[in-house]
Amino acid sequence: MQRNGLIGDTIRSLGFLTRLPLPQRWFEGTDDSLPHQARAFPLAGAVLGLLAGVALMAARGLHLPALACGFIAVGALAAMTGALHEDGLGDTADGFFGGATPERRLAIMKDSRIGTFAALALVIWTGVKASLLASIIERAGPGFALLALVASEAASRAAMLAVWHALPSARPGGLSDNAGRPLWESVVCGCGLGLVILIVGLMPSGGIPAIVYALALTAAALTGFAKLCLMKIGGQTGDTLGAAQQIGAVCILAGLVMAL
Repeated sequence: MQRNGLIGDTIRSLGFLTRLPLPQRWFEGTDDSLPHQARAFPLAGAVLGLLAGVALMAARGLHLPALACGFIAVGALAAMTGALHEDGLGDTADGFFGGATPERRLAIMKDSRIGTFAALALVIWTGVKASLLASIIERAGPGFALLALVASEAASRAAMLAVWHALPSARPGGLSDNAGRPLWESVVCGCGLGLVILIVGLMPSGGIPAIVYALALTAAALTGFAKLCLMKIGGQTGDTLGAAQQIGAVCILAGLVMAL
């Protein structure tokens, strides 16, 4: 099995995006850079969505309320990733709305302390995501909620790739700046994978309307967010990329709920 193929890139993407224990051999003897292996981010997201969906199904099997199952799935995602993207969402909220200049906003985003805007953003976003999952459970069933998690976690990371490629780095020496922008070929491959997984995950429960709603909401929200990033800090950072993933995931789940 080739370590430089798509499977190898998926495992290394999981190593970058999560805290899951992974075989060390997949990280040895390869010269793949992050801009290249980023094409597999949607596949890594699909794995995370599947595992979170299993947790949701197990909770529902214990006859827990739908909302509790939604929160358990959201918690499982945060635990597997070390709350990487949630941290980005919180830091972005603090910086964008707590600073008066681009320099001050970037300084706030780098500060590890959590502020009022971060706390509000995380509470609201976690609640909305859990509520959307609960709605899918109640309207379609836990199995379709699992598929929705796979679709949303995969496609949102494809959308994150698009934002990463489209915007310049706002912080020289930061995580995304050091990693480099993803190659155009990686973006095309990643977005193609994300779209396929989105269709497979949403079609059984919501049909074509769910796919259209999910794509439209995600495109509109992240286009607006990208413009906000340019206005506030002049580009993207690792934090704003994490926020983009969180926004995309919620938009996809909302699109499915609208179609059910």
